Amino acid sequence: MMNLAYVTTAYDETLNLEELHRRCRSAWQTLAKEMKSETGQELAFRMVIADNHSSDDSLATLQRIIASDPEVIGIANAANYGPDASFANVLRHARNCDLVVLLCSDLQDPPELSVAMVQRLLKEERTDAVLAIKSRSAGGPLLRMARRGYYRALGISSRLQLVPSGFHGFGCYRSEVVDEVLRYWDESGLNLRMCIANACQSPARIEYRQADRMRGNSSYVGPAYVLEAARALLSADAAASRLALSIGSMGMVLALLVGVALLANYFSGNSQYQGGVPTVMGLVLMSFGIQMLMFAVMSRQIESLRMSGFRPRVRTRLIQGGRGHDG
Repeated sequence: MMNLAYVTTAYDETLNLEELHRRCRSAWQTLAKEMKSETGQELAFRMVIADNHSSDDSLATLQRIIASDPEVIGIANAANYGPDASFANVLRHARNCDLVVLLCSDLQDPPELSVAMVQRLLKEERTDAVLAIKSRSAGGPLLRMARRGYYRALGISSRLQLVPSGFHGFGCYRSEVVDEVLRYWDESGLNLRMCIANACQSPARIEYRQADRMRGNSSYVGPAYVLEAARALLSADAAASRLALSIGSMGMVLALLVGVALLANYFSGNSQYQGGVPTVMGLVLMSFGIQMLMFAVMSRQIESLRMSGFRPRVRTRLIQGGRGHDG
């Protein structure tokens, strides 16, 4: 018996959840029939859905799905923790499954693509994950350009630089990758897609065109997108040290250029300073400011390492068999 789990988190997705469940079931059925006919092996289905404290009827919709399908597990978050924290918590409920498909509940990640993902993992034993890479993102040209810039910055800010451009977490992962993702999440300040990318040792890639969102709302609205992007970049394992290096390098180059310009001005006889006192004072103050900025950035990195693993506890209520359990 092999276990396949579909995991997702939802915020105001009452119009999408039932269709998502139906399409995941359909994809699993295709795989189960194929495995049964080719190898005689059974493929069990599981689906874990977290409601991220939606303001619509998503929780009621989730309860209807659970009532009709005993293989679905529901999680009711006590607050909107954002997709990263909610997804990490959902993964804990599927870590004992052989294969885990992580996808968004807004139907922009097609569940049908999981068929090709699972087939590839079954054929390639050395491949530990299949990452879905967006060849085309939803939204207008400016939004797509901003996403590409964000993905590139995200890759640069990670020490291992394994975050592919166009990857946001959608993919199929073996159980050992899920365990490693959760270890990265618990012991570092990386965001979830960095944890996933760094946890995969020999991933394959598959491209898809992301559909436009038709219904539902995102967990991030307006400025929250920018704040979350900034948080992700600044919390990366190499962001602070590389920023400090860049600031220090540019400061030294700038000080050198200013020094050369002042010397050239002095030797040409055009300097109006008396005894060079203002120049020395300006250089000292500039150097002091640059050093203080470097120390501030480096202290951010030290604090991040010291506080690694300290995250708010995600309070949830497990919904199973029509009853809720706090957790």
